[in-house]
Amino acid sequence: MEYEQRETDVGAVHRPTIMIVDDECELRNVLGMGLRERGYKVVEADSVYAAKQLIRENARVEVVICDVRMPGGPDGTELAVWLYQFLPETILILTSGYFPCAEAEPGPLVYGYRLPKPFRPSQAASLIERCLEKKARDLAKTVRPLPDGWA
Repeated sequence: MEYEQRETDVGAVHRPTIMIVDDECELRNVLGMGLRERGYKVVEADSVYAAKQLIRENARVEVVICDVRMPGGPDGTELAVWLYQFLPETILILTSGYFPCAEAEPGPLVYGYRLPKPFRPSQAASLIERCLEKKARDLAKTVRPLPDGWA
């Protein structure tokens, strides 16, 4: 299990914590480095078991990027169900080399979005930004302003 995190400067724009869950160490390293360069805090896990433990320890994870197929234990779909049950506000991006589409476009799944492999860190960052913007728009729709004179 790996755990890495980089703090941002005081006064910097809030950047969410991203968790990368993949059994491929090289992919985690490259993606993590690319996201850190864009100012994100990154947490890495090499399995679903490790991801759940890190999420329990660090509830501030706002986005999870998880491979669908991982040998030797639960896979990304099982993590998706767990997140939906316990942390439904978490943005989930599932990755796989087996998605039929070759482009990195968001496609709503039952519990998240998809990002076909192979992809570049810039594609992941772009999808993360679109997901965060959508979440902010959805949240703004549910927040009602206080009536005039309410104080």
